[in-house]
Amino acid sequence: MQNELQLGDPASPAEVIHPLASEARQEMISGFGRLAQSLGLPRSMGQIYGLLYLSTKPLTLDDLVRLLSLSKGSASTGTRQLSSWGAVKQVWVPGDRRLYFEAVRDLGDLLRGAYRDFVRPRFAASERRMRDIKILMNKDLAEGRLTQEEYDFCNDRVGHLSVFQSKLAGLAPMAESFLG
Repeated sequence: MQNELQLGDPASPAEVIHPLASEARQEMISGFGRLAQSLGLPRSMGQIYGLLYLSTKPLTLDDLVRLLSLSKGSASTGTRQLSSWGAVKQVWVPGDRRLYFEAVRDLGDLLRGAYRDFVRPRFAASERRMRDIKILMNKDLAEGRLTQEEYDFCNDRVGHLSVFQSKLAGLAPMAESFLG
């Protein structure tokens, strides 16, 4: 049990409370995981950020693996992605050669990085896909793979999607200025 209580640094068990002993922390970490999943990200990324955000001490990759029951690969990938977004940072613990991580407290950093690296590229890819679909629909009509009625129906649906996409793209400058 003593091994479970000790995190990456050599503090005695009396100085460290297991970070998942608190039901409130567990619920918050789970909430970060659900939020990440709802954004199309791995749940583990949200859980990693949540655990680091709520941890009073920096944690090692091994701590994350053990406390969240993740594979080492998942924890490594998650910390690497979160680091690239500026949401977590590596810190040095005197007397220890292992890598430690801690969350950046400003959630805005996380949102800015996620927007820059995740949302914005998906907008661009979505616009390209819509153009490609329109080209393919015209080709399918010309080559008889779509009837005029099917083409009109699909074209109407694609038109509605394009309007929705344009509205979302119109919100992008506002999001960028908000996340600044």
